[in-house]
Amino acid sequence: KMRVMHKSFGDFGTNCYIVTKNGSSLVIDPGDGAKEWVLQNAQNLKAILCTHGHFDHIYDVSELKNELKIPVYINKFDAFMCESDIFGYMKNTFVPDVLAQGDESFVVGDFSFKFHHFPGHTPGCSMIEIEDAIFSGDFLFKGSIGRWDFPYSDKNEMLKSLEKCKNLKGDFALYTGHGESSTLKAEQQELDRWVEIVKRS
Repeated sequence: KMRVMHKSFGDFGTNCYIVTKNGSSLVIDPGDGAKEWVLQNAQNLKAILCTHGHFDHIYDVSELKNELKIPVYINKFDAFMCESDIFGYMKNTFVPDVLAQGDESFVVGDFSFKFHHFPGHTPGCSMIEIEDAIFSGDFLFKGSIGRWDFPYSDKNEMLKSLEKCKNLKGDFALYTGHGESSTLKAEQQELDRWVEIVKRS
């Protein structure tokens, strides 16, 4: 059975997740200071998955990648945020190994996971589905959505993503990039309201 651990890191309380199954693990969004916790709690770490390229979600990626020689997955449209320190906050830049081309499924060891592309917060912003869990990054939160007013954010893309998310089927636990967990169904109830809020902004 799959087990999910999480802890929040850095000035922005960014949630890092370790997903473990059959003695091996994936890590999702290792932010500032997550490395030691990941090394202590992950088993036979297979890959690093990034929901998007904002520095608070990828801060410790390069050190984990280099130390453990494991691949990094991210949507292709956010790779530039890993490769250059566009906001001036990164410790080390890095080149991701596998670029998700939109909605794409992967298999790593005993894990199969799917990137769902929901741009708006960032060009490559994605939610990552693993079994009955979705790791929503900064696209969906409990009772909220990601900001669409940052550099490289896009209001129109966010509107399209919110509409697309209404049609995502399944009963998923929703593990967010910041704050508390929720369920996909609970947050889908609010999407029409968010569409109106974004439109008016």
